[in-house]
Amino acid sequence: MKRVILIVVCGLMVISTGLCGQLPKVVASASIFEDMAAHLGKELIETASVVPIGGDPHVYEPTPSDAVLVANADLILVNGLTFEGWINELAENSGTNGRLVVITEGIKPIASEQYKGATDPHAWMDAQNGIIYAQNISRALQETDPDNKEKYKQYLSDYIDQLKELDRYIQQEISSIPEQQRVLITSHDAFAYYGQRYGIKLSAIMGISTDAEAQTSDIIRVTETIKKTGVPSIFIESTINPKLVQQIAKDNNVKIGGELFADSIGDEESEGHGYIEMLRHNTDVIVGALARNELSSTKLDQDDGSSNLLLYSILGLCMIGSLVYLVFKFR
Repeated sequence: MKRVILIVVCGLMVISTGLCGQLPKVVASASIFEDMAAHLGKELIETASVVPIGGDPHVYEPTPSDAVLVANADLILVNGLTFEGWINELAENSGTNGRLVVITEGIKPIASEQYKGATDPHAWMDAQNGIIYAQNISRALQETDPDNKEKYKQYLSDYIDQLKELDRYIQQEISSIPEQQRVLITSHDAFAYYGQRYGIKLSAIMGISTDAEAQTSDIIRVTETIKKTGVPSIFIESTINPKLVQQIAKDNNVKIGGELFADSIGDEESEGHGYIEMLRHNTDVIVGALARNELSSTKLDQDDGSSNLLLYSILGLCMIGSLVYLVFKFR
């Protein structure tokens, strides 16, 4: 009897430590691709992202813990197209045996207007391209875990249906903006694929990457666009300091239309907590501001609220202190 109990206990320990039936570890370079993988693999895989939610993959500096994460990966998903220039060095230094897969294979990239031979990496901003991402990720999962191939195929089919519906939704919503108002002004040039697919003109303060400072010429160009088009709102991004956009809005008497997600999904409490959710959120914010003059809340509102709360707290403490002083003084 004791032997049977010992065998059962050992078996449970093996399962609990992951030595039996260990799930494939899938590591993505950024949170957007981790979310895609999580939907395409569901309970069959474990996922992680090198760049945390809210981080900027353009300028991210990997840590020793990132090397450990990649070292233990069975599959490493990267965007390529110069998006995460640090990823190859990280993979090499980690000594990983995991397979590195570029998930933009088959996508026609948009060429950079600034740098010859460079491409725009933000291909996921077009939901049609999202289908190609999904197909590439699912194929990699099937090759990594062939025993569950049919399940991966079903998850892919379900996800593609959602992306097709999302694509139709974005097209319909953007078309509701008066044509002269279809101008999207953002912090950095991350929406070219979105604009190309859904018919909206673009102007950004910074270029494709965020690793360079905005120049005076960029500010002048954006200012001229605002004046020429009469656009009522411009937009900040979740991973970029909003102060410059805020100043441009103030100088040109336009509003901050809302906060958009480009290089990262949002946290669980945000409306952009997944890939599909971020594109839907972006569309709702853009259409609300440009078609109906409806402004969405942003980190600027939260910062102002926090500052006011702190100020009121300090004033309250001062008043309490003064009252205590007066009570003791005139006892």
